[in-house]
Amino acid sequence: MRNPFFRMPRKRLFRTTGDVRDFPRYSISEAAFYVRVPSSTLYAWTKGRDYTLKSGHHRTFKPLIHLADEDHGLLSFYNLVEAHILRFTTEERNIPLQNVRRALDFVQESFPGPHPLLTHEFETSGKEMFITNLAGTINATAYGQKVMRQILDEYLKRIPRDASGLPIRVFPIRSKHLAIDPYFSSGKPIVRDRGITASVLWGRHKSGESFAQIAEDYGMSAGEVKEAIEEYEWKVAA
Repeated sequence: MRNPFFRMPRKRLFRTTGDVRDFPRYSISEAAFYVRVPSSTLYAWTKGRDYTLKSGHHRTFKPLIHLADEDHGLLSFYNLVEAHILRFTTEERNIPLQNVRRALDFVQESFPGPHPLLTHEFETSGKEMFITNLAGTINATAYGQKVMRQILDEYLKRIPRDASGLPIRVFPIRSKHLAIDPYFSSGKPIVRDRGITASVLWGRHKSGESFAQIAEDYGMSAGEVKEAIEEYEWKVAA
């Protein structure tokens, strides 16, 4: 007789239809590495966190990004791009998470949908409102908001879009050679315009091959291979 309290372990379901950009594919630690934020930061953005005020009262910060697969903690390409955009909030260290939440709530009200930060409407008309609400009560000067606007513009420029205004790839911030494309190499970082998986270059170099040897196989210069590997290896400070 089957134990009524027994539960079969939940299996991960693999999607085969729909928008591949919305398929769950990245663990939190993997996505954090690609976006260049600490895993703890991305965990807070996707899972929320509890914190204690100076008064001793406990508060719960709700997730900023809704995971494509909540059960297994997996992000989609769209989630990865959302994290890429939110990363600019870490450039301004004085922005409290509750301000980020308030700004995102405002964006959600203005541009309803599952991924309001990714819409063309946000890029063309919503980012100013987002920054204004993000600044909130942090005593941001006009110069401070100007800097925030410049940072956000830089992040948005690194997100090519399709005819519908949705992201089709993302170029990791401050990377000259790498791109993340959901239609190539299962969304792993690749070398721009070549489709070569960055981890392959990294693995070959770690096995002892020189930059010149690797470059010869892929029609790249040794300098390009070296820079691509260094960008892939770049790690965020904990």
